[in-house]
Amino acid sequence: MISIDKALLRQLLLIERPWEVRDYRLDVRKRRCDVWIGQEPERGWFGRPKSAPAGELAVWQHLAIGPVRFHLHVILPLGFESKGIGWMGEPGMPFTRALAARVFALFGEGVPLQSVCTLLDLSLQDVWRYRYALDTGRAGGAEPVARPAEPAPAPAATRAGPAPASTAVPDVTDPVWLRLLDGDLSLDIKVLSLKLMLTKLRSQLDLIHDEEVRLLKLKELHRYFVKNERVLTHELDQLRLG
Repeated sequence: MISIDKALLRQLLLIERPWEVRDYRLDVRKRRCDVWIGQEPERGWFGRPKSAPAGELAVWQHLAIGPVRFHLHVILPLGFESKGIGWMGEPGMPFTRALAARVFALFGEGVPLQSVCTLLDLSLQDVWRYRYALDTGRAGGAEPVARPAEPAPAPAATRAGPAPASTAVPDVTDPVWLRLLDGDLSLDIKVLSLKLMLTKLRSQLDLIHDEEVRLLKLKELHRYFVKNERVLTHELDQLRLG
């Protein structure tokens, strides 16, 4: 059995006091390491630890270190607010904030779900669950956090490269996209797939209040126009006049 110093493991995961690594289980064959984390117990007379306060167990997948995936089992004191801690996650979410930031960035680049799973070695079920939470307004845009792990491969590894800039499609920063998504701008649409996409995005936008996630939806719409520019000439003519 491979032994890891708990203090070193705590440093690798960027865990600061009063939190400590209480136990871990490394499965080299499965390339998985489960780590149990809790707050250091208060100590009384003669340094004896007091009984640990009641808490709830939360489990999140964290950034991988090399080929090893880390799953953190964190005992959270009742009422504890974990906001801003990169190695913790949101309640009910599958990933820590650090890993969620990586996944969110790939979504922003238009990387498909299956490719996200391949690039970051994640299960499709967890990635889909996180994406569904974004689409229904249950999760916000990921905060930038420090990364203890090696950088993920660039999204370009699974694609031919970024699409060339189009002069026919307005830039993604053009306010016309937000007007189109919000329904302030109406188009005479002949392409059924665009009608369906706009209906879906607008219904999602009604549930989403996080600005980063709204921007993610705007980028999705912009990429659709860039990709289908040749069949959207009628809609693009109206959009440029919008």
